[in-house]
Amino acid sequence: MAASKRNIRINLGPSAALGTRALGGLISGRGRYFRALTTFAEVLAIYGRMKTSQTRTLEQAHRDAAARVARLCRRNGATWVKAAQFLSCRPDILPQAYIDALTPLQNDAQVVHFDQLKPALINAWGEDWTRHFEAFDLVPVATASIAQVHHARLKTGEEVAVKVRLPEVAAQFDQDASLFRLLARLAAPLVRELDVIQITEQLLTMTATELDFRNEAGNLRRFARLPHPPGIQVPPLFDELSGEATLVTGWVQGQRLRDYLAQHPDQAQGLLGRLVGSYLQQVTRFGLYQADPHPGNFLVDEQGTITILDYGVVGRLTPDEVRRYSRLLFGLLGFEGEVDMAELFREAGFVGGDAATLEQLSRYVLTDQLNREHPVQALQALQEALRAQRIQIPDSYIGISRVLITLGGLMMAYGVPFDWTPPERRP
Repeated sequence: MAASKRNIRINLGPSAALGTRALGGLISGRGRYFRALTTFAEVLAIYGRMKTSQTRTLEQAHRDAAARVARLCRRNGATWVKAAQFLSCRPDILPQAYIDALTPLQNDAQVVHFDQLKPALINAWGEDWTRHFEAFDLVPVATASIAQVHHARLKTGEEVAVKVRLPEVAAQFDQDASLFRLLARLAAPLVRELDVIQITEQLLTMTATELDFRNEAGNLRRFARLPHPPGIQVPPLFDELSGEATLVTGWVQGQRLRDYLAQHPDQAQGLLGRLVGSYLQQVTRFGLYQADPHPGNFLVDEQGTITILDYGVVGRLTPDEVRRYSRLLFGLLGFEGEVDMAELFREAGFVGGDAATLEQLSRYVLTDQLNREHPVQALQALQEALRAQRIQIPDSYIGISRVLITLGGLMMAYGVPFDWTPPERRP
């Protein structure tokens, strides 16, 4: 989410004026479709020219194609930005050039004028929606691809964060989903090493879930009931004010994680170690984990308590998956002693490759790669090797490894040594 630089507050009374209605609207579906198909043709042409060129490399083709895809997602907005954010965290399926081009869209949302959000508030709480609030900031404190967050104060005095779904996003998603599926069918024969159709369906399912804030409210209730370690918390939910297009939670005082660490670099090891420990506990004990560990989703207060925000997408594991993935992860990281790694891969649902190949890949990570590099780099190397061997990786494992790689990247950035041991297994 991108933080707003201004802060305008209105006191809400019977005659409160909310300003003039913003002009303009969203780009028509026809325009988005035309740009998407044009970009698809341009990307095909880029790779076609590379095959006949004596000087052009695959890496150059990746960079040119990725720049066009990123521009398309930025211009088409909403679902397309969400797709860019999703793919920017998938080094297991995209070359690094695409990751680099799409990553800036993690924080590239445009502020929507408050008047455009009023229909959602009226639909949720009625024409007299202001009766719930003593004050409401018109300018958002944060924006994202599908929602905007405003700071407010209830009549009862509590400070709250009001998350409002952006106008037309749901309708746009319905339009774009058909085009995404069409593009996936067109790309599938050209990229046989990936199940493009499956990846597309995963993206669409995730986005549809995020668009209905009732799902996030349910996730937040579940997380609030879990026994998190000291120093980790979730914001309280105001159930009676939350619905399909609005989510109201308690206002959390604190700084974004990066901002806090910029001022307190000496606390990086303690904070990030606690955060990684919490996620390992979520995966290996709870079977329920927050699936978007973006640095902007962590707030740190003056006492060093970390509040985890944004529960629009969570990973869920069955008790059997918790057991199997825990054994595999701890086996890869050397906590299980002498084990049959090939068998652990099989139990975890990996398909393809013979036992010798799986054993060789895992031993490579456990010895040479893990000794030379950071564990995050070792996990990335393993995924790349599995993909090169045409071994099918379960979606649930990809979700777990994406979370751990993202958190590991934070630790690398701050020079924090790794401790993958979950809190309950630490001395």
